[in-house]
Amino acid sequence: MNSAVLLAAGSSSRMGGELRKPFLMLAGRTVLDRTCEAFDQASLIDEIILVCQIEDMAQMQAARETLPSLRKVSAIVEGGEERTDSVRAGVARVSVTAEVIAVHDVARPLVNPQDINRTVDTAAAKGAAFLALPVTDTIKVSSDGYYSENTLDRSVLWRAQTPQAFRANVLRSHLLAAFEENFRPTDDIALHERYAELAAIVRGSEDNLKLTTPRDFAIAEAILSAREKSV
Repeated sequence: MNSAVLLAAGSSSRMGGELRKPFLMLAGRTVLDRTCEAFDQASLIDEIILVCQIEDMAQMQAARETLPSLRKVSAIVEGGEERTDSVRAGVARVSVTAEVIAVHDVARPLVNPQDINRTVDTAAAKGAAFLALPVTDTIKVSSDGYYSENTLDRSVLWRAQTPQAFRANVLRSHLLAAFEENFRPTDDIALHERYAELAAIVRGSEDNLKLTTPRDFAIAEAILSAREKSV
């Protein structure tokens, strides 16, 4: 089974400086390097498409030429205005032989290769699948940020992660429908929920955190340190 992954760098992913998150250092290596390494080690991933902003393309190309973890990168693509536009641009460069296409945020560098493979396998069987974790906190609804209005039933709530994977023909069909309807969700599985059927949940890991704040970087470095000590 041939599979591809779109690594989405994001359009607003700078964090307190000039560099975007893919090029920030995490325990001595860039976030991009560590994310690509996970997909390089995932046996079911055959090619990587990097989707980034035009101003980052030269730096992405330089990384592709120097980092062994980027050996599966087959194309570097300029992203669009919103997430669905970027995914559409990336899918256009995926090999026609790819049977499954996954989408992953570059800012999740600690994803486990085994979890990647499980998600791809499940998508091939079910049509669409994504990593997620059950919600453990009590979730309140507040329209104004001052007063709570309702309490959600956390037993049916899940925290979506990436990768989110689809049969290639399914994702292409969803993207066409979304374009015609001008539907632009911030989550790729939302396409499947809208245009098809239920998407399969693959239980993920707390390690697969998204790097959003400096505190997230500190946690990620602690996780990497623990991994190295356990080897």
